[in-house]
Amino acid sequence: MGLYDRVTFEDVIDVAFPDIDADPFAITWQTKSIARHQPMMENYKITAEGRLFEENAEYKHVPEEERPEYNEEIGGFESPIDTMRGSRRKIHHGWSDTAYHGTFECHTAIDGDYISLEAKFTDGQLVAIPRND
Repeated sequence: MGLYDRVTFEDVIDVAFPDIDADPFAITWQTKSIARHQPMMENYKITAEGRLFEENAEYKHVPEEERPEYNEEIGGFESPIDTMRGSRRKIHHGWSDTAYHGTFECHTAIDGDYISLEAKFTDGQLVAIPRND
């Protein structure tokens, strides 16, 4: 399975959306084909204006004493995996336009059915979202 990136659509876009028997704007779609690098659980959104934006964020180290599984009575963690939980905190810095040109596939499962779409961009503008069948 591996890592993937996440894509959301704003509530209103000018491009026709295929019928998927669900609200496509309430779904967080998965993709492995936007970035020019391995997917790393990054967030993307397609705006109402049809632009693809990438989230700008950084991750900060969280001191052990501030992590959810830290046990004050023993001055540490009960297991090694507990040490990792909550060890990084994401700090959101806004969104930037990717000026994306090309296509990428995004998908989800709805009631057990696999739904795949292909977002097509020309010079940074969303031009079509056909369903991949």
